[in-house]
Parts: sequence; structure tokens; C-alpha cells
Amino acid sequence: MKYIEIEPLNRETTDSDCVRRCRIKRIDGDVQVDQTELWFQFDKSIVPPEDNDCDSYLLAVIMDAMKEERDVIVKGEVSKQLLSNLVEYQVAWYKWLPDLYSYINISAESIRDNSTPVSGAICAFSGGVDATFSVWRHSQAKFSHRSQDIKLCSIVHGFDIPLREETSFNNASKRAQETLKDIQLKLVPIKTNYREITTVNWEHAFSCVLVAVLSNFKKVAGTCIVGSSEPYDSLVIPWGSSPITDHLLSSGDFHVIHDGASHNRTEKVKEICDWKVGIENLRVCWQGDLKDRNCGKCEKCVRTKLNFLATGNPIPICFPDSNILDDIKEITLPNEAVRGEWRQIYEYANKNEVKDSWVGQLRRTLNKKSLIDKILPKGSPQREIVKNLTRKISGR
Repeated sequence: MKYIEIEPLNRETTDSDCVRRCRIKRIDGDVQVDQTELWFQFDKSIVPPEDNDCDSYLLAVIMDAMKEERDVIVKGEVSKQLLSNLVEYQVAWYKWLPDLYSYINISAESIRDNSTPVSGAICAFSGGVDATFSVWRHSQAKFSHRSQDIKLCSIVHGFDIPLREETSFNNASKRAQETLKDIQLKLVPIKTNYREITTVNWEHAFSCVLVAVLSNFKKVAGTCIVGSSEPYDSLVIPWGSSPITDHLLSSGDFHVIHDGASHNRTEKVKEICDWKVGIENLRVCWQGDLKDRNCGKCEKCVRTKLNFLATGNPIPICFPDSNILDDIKEITLPNEAVRGEWRQIYEYANKNEVKDSWVGQLRRTLNKKSLIDKILPKGSPQREIVKNLTRKISGR
């Protein structure tokens, strides 16, 4: 029998921080073949879950276990609802990628039942379009009866900004704090070493791990808002976050809402243009040399600038000055997922009768063959491998 054992450890508290951690052992039969620790570090003013509460640890480990075909044994307590949801969550990923993920069994020493979430919501906030849209429409009660009462937001160190880049993270965090201060919301940073100990494709795991991280705050806010990646009418499957699977990351005391699939990226940008501070502090770039700001030249930066132009709004000051026509000419669309994002912008501009010169240049870029089409014909057995690699490189 191959399995992963999760052992919760006592939390550690310093003058400023609380650290929750668990020991993760990989065991083949009677032989331990690997041991590591997973940890989450955050401000000690936040009331943490009980030391024995292993919901966050299980969420962080589940996809590694599925990839390695290892059952999971939890030497602690897990929510009954989370265990139930993860049965269906695994089935989805197994159906999507049966050659990569297997269905595994999970057992726990103690199962927590009849738990109720505390009031209020938490939203991850790195300053990107998706998070800015979710925070804006919920905080301003723009979502009718579904609007959530956001108690706090969080930015994660160890995701897009590596743990070693302290200065970049501090600058990005400060920028996000300035944004949220404008609407009287608090930002709480949290660190994790998850990406240093996992082998799972980040595009598959990011939502699961985001909920794992934010569930450390469930004593403060019992609802987790996960900003959508794609709208309902153009979902990308398989993808780490979707309205199909995100709600299956809920536990009895931490309810997960997939938010924003009602809007594509250009439509989201149109909505947040009402928030001057929000758009001036947007941070969408992950490819630039400086992770705390936008380079203005990468595919995602140029795409976001086009989102603004398509809505009839100027490019905000968070992007360096440049000639948008030159920017577009330098872009090669690496795959169909990214091409779909650019096509949405072109269709939106046409629908709204935008006649600026960039629209023509965007059309010419869309008509170019992708790198994959140039190298590999459709039906080639190597095509899917290259598609997955280019998606990873492009940040889709």
C-alpha cells in the first residue's frame, strides 16, 4: 500500500506571527520514503483553526496524492462535508485527465460534523482583474442578493511571488493595501511553502491550494470568494478553477463561492473602471523582472491594456507608457486558450463599434498562426504535450 500520512503539529507563535504546520510522510508498505513539512504563516492577531484541524492540509495535499496514486491518512480531524466533496472533486479530475490523476481513498482519525461557518467572507487579493472585480462588486453590494459581506482580504506570498523575493512581495502587498484602504477593507498577508514541496501542475492545483491557504482564516470569515478565470460561455476544461469544481472545496465551516463567471475579462474591466484607485493599482504581470509591478510588454499586460481600450477607457497609469500598436505587433499568441481571450476583446470591440487602429492590428494578430500550428499539425501526438507546455509558459 502506498499512502501519504498527514500529521498536524502544534502551531508556533512569535511576537508577530502564527505558524500552522503539518508533517507529510510518504510511505510505501512499511517503508517511509519521504518526509517534509507544509506550513502557513500569518499575523498572530488572526484566530487560527485548532491545531488538530487538518482541512487546510488535506486540501493542499489531495492533488499530489491523486497524481502519485497514494491514499491519504489524516492523523487529525477533517470536516465531514469536505470529505464528501472531495469524493466528487476527485471524480471530476479523473474524468478530465485519467492518465494523470487517480481516485484515492481518504481516512481521518476524527471527522467533524455539524459545523457552521461564521459570518462574513474573505477574498484573495493580489491586485489582478479577477480579484479587483470580485472585491469591488461585493463590497459595493453590486451583486443583488448574492453580495457577500467581505470581512478581510488576503495576499499570498509563495504563489506568483516566490518566498525568496521579500522586497517584491512587500511592495505588492503595500500596493494592495492602498487599494483596499480606499473601500475600508483590511489586507492580511499569508505565506506558504506549498509551491516548494509540490510536483502538481500549478494550472491544475491553484484554486484547491488557494482555498487551503485561506481556510486558515475561517474563524474570522466563513465564506471564501474565488474569482473566476473564465465566463460561463467559454469555460476552459480542465482548469484549476471553475464553477464545476470550486464549490467542491467547501468544508462544513468554510463555504467556497466561485465568483465572476457571469463576466468575461473585458466585461470585468468595464465594471471596475468605476473604481479609480482599483484600476490605478492593478497588478496583472507575472513575467516581468519586477514581480510587484506591470512590465507593460508581456502578453497578459498587453491583453489587459486592450481590455481597457475595448471598453472605451484609457489605459490606466499602472502600465508604463508605450505605443499599443507596437505592443500588439510584438505578441505571438501561444495557444488557443490565450487566443480565445484576445478574440473576446476583438468581438467586444466590434460589437461596440470601436474603430481605433489597434482593432485592425489585433485582427491581424489573431489571423497569425499560433506557434503550435506552425510546428505541429492538428492530430499530431506531440501537439497536446506542446499545448500544455505553452499554456504553462504563458501563465494561462
